[in-house]
Amino acid sequence: MDDVIPTCWVIDHPAHFQLLSPFIRAGHADDILVLTTRKEVQSMFRTREGRIPHRPHLWVDRPVGHEISRFNRFRLARSRIKKVTKFLRSHPKIQRIIVKGASLELISAKKVGISDRVYISDTEVNHLAHRIAKRYATRILLPKSWNNDIYSGFSSDTRVERYSGILPEVYLDIDAGKSARKQAISQIRDGINSSDDSHSKAPVVFHRSIVGGGIHDDSELILYEAWIKNLQIHFVHTKESAIESTDGAWELPIQIAMFDGVLTGSTTMASEAVIHGVPTLLISRAERGFLDNLNQRFPEKLFHWKSRKKDGFDKIVERWLDSIQVETNRELSILNTRSDFAEKIGPFNES
Repeated sequence: MDDVIPTCWVIDHPAHFQLLSPFIRAGHADDILVLTTRKEVQSMFRTREGRIPHRPHLWVDRPVGHEISRFNRFRLARSRIKKVTKFLRSHPKIQRIIVKGASLELISAKKVGISDRVYISDTEVNHLAHRIAKRYATRILLPKSWNNDIYSGFSSDTRVERYSGILPEVYLDIDAGKSARKQAISQIRDGINSSDDSHSKAPVVFHRSIVGGGIHDDSELILYEAWIKNLQIHFVHTKESAIESTDGAWELPIQIAMFDGVLTGSTTMASEAVIHGVPTLLISRAERGFLDNLNQRFPEKLFHWKSRKKDGFDKIVERWLDSIQVETNRELSILNTRSDFAEKIGPFNES
């Protein structure tokens, strides 16, 4: 796509910022942003200097969360649509809207007559967003690995455009990850205080748990913390939404490449780690076509535990730890998903 089109970019999740920021950098001077009041998104916006250009923006609330009733979710969604509609009308040069999973803005875009309404998804279980997209999107971007057994509503839709690979292959800087690993691993190991020489040689693993409360998180969440307490591993712990200052949220997809392994309940983090070549244990009931794709392509990098029962858990942990100890080559053959996206949604600015 050679022409740069004035676009409204919708950022509903930190990974959406990672995915779309190279396109926003290469975008039009009349672009605008719709951003959700999620802590990590707010942090990334505060530290956006040098990462995305200054553009008019609107903050909106997410109609999800542990303590939000069904009525309040409807009220928040309706308010969000109204606010975005007003915002779009105040920027009449906008000709296109691009959303990842967050489909409410497509309703607003249709109301104001925006003709190019692009919906991106790699999450089959987000059925409500898909139903809205089917009604309001003009283009639907799905991975070739999309699992129709989970959601088949797009199977005969002529608006669907397929992309190869998985989304982290668009935005991850693999070379920066290698550099981070080379520079930091010895420092990480030197920082381990242990009188037990054998334990001091234990792998250093980045652990990130998710808090739930998202659109589909609760049904996928596994409470596994008690299962990992006695593992001979040095964990570096963090929680979803914990990084609220500096540029930590921007740097996280690179920083995870520094570690020997990753353990997480987040499908996004798991996919990012695997693309860096880091042996990853994902503990989640999540079913995704892109996870199946990763498992097929890199069977010694992704280990996925889906049960809320511990029976058999120790075996998959043993396989994951074996993969870490082997220190297999991290030079993975990734797909040119970036090129697919550049053709579909506009130029890509890497710097």
